[in-house]
Amino acid sequence: MNLFEKWLLPPTCVLTGEPAEHFDLSPLLVKGLTRPNDVCPVCCELSLKVGGKKNLCGACLTQSPAFCRTQVGFYFEGALTELVYGLKYHQKPEYARLLAEMTVAYFDFSGIEALVPVPLHALRRRDRGYNQAELIAKELGKLLAIPVISKGVQRIKNTPSQTHLTAKQRHKNLGSAFEVKGDDFESLSHIALVDDVITTGATMQRLARVLQRKTNIKQIEAWAIAKTK
Repeated sequence: MNLFEKWLLPPTCVLTGEPAEHFDLSPLLVKGLTRPNDVCPVCCELSLKVGGKKNLCGACLTQSPAFCRTQVGFYFEGALTELVYGLKYHQKPEYARLLAEMTVAYFDFSGIEALVPVPLHALRRRDRGYNQAELIAKELGKLLAIPVISKGVQRIKNTPSQTHLTAKQRHKNLGSAFEVKGDDFESLSHIALVDDVITTGATMQRLARVLQRKTNIKQIEAWAIAKTK
């Protein structure tokens, strides 16, 4: 929101209706948000710092993921839960802009040439009316002046919801789920995959592997508004 918009329409919390400050979430709810600290720079799981530097976790040292870095705004709790669920399940597409505005300052976007939203299967997109990851990616793209590739990847397998699956079940669930149109990624070497929430990272991992096989992209990052603890 620019200065004129703030003067004309002062920020108001979308969850409580109270006056807000920098964006449409009350200062009290903003204060209650928590961010991942002391985490592995690749997968964002907890990891010890050594010599003041973030250290790779044991899992990434043993078997490095397909993506080179994970960046998230917050942990998935408190007000973030309400906002993401509102966007995802309760027809609140306008929340995508707020989530992007809240999170954008925490992303290091140096070198990123394009944002790629994690796709929904056509049937699920039809039922929901939109892909929440695409809405978030487009809002981030506007704020960061980075192009968004929305149709370069398709979800060809209508996988069941990942919400209540274990990590092993999530990986199995995603087998052969994605198809890539290589032409859309010509000349690109560094992209960020965008989703609303990262849980185990299985979806990002599977999509990144497919992109590595089908394109010449060298660096793939995983971006999300939030991550589960």
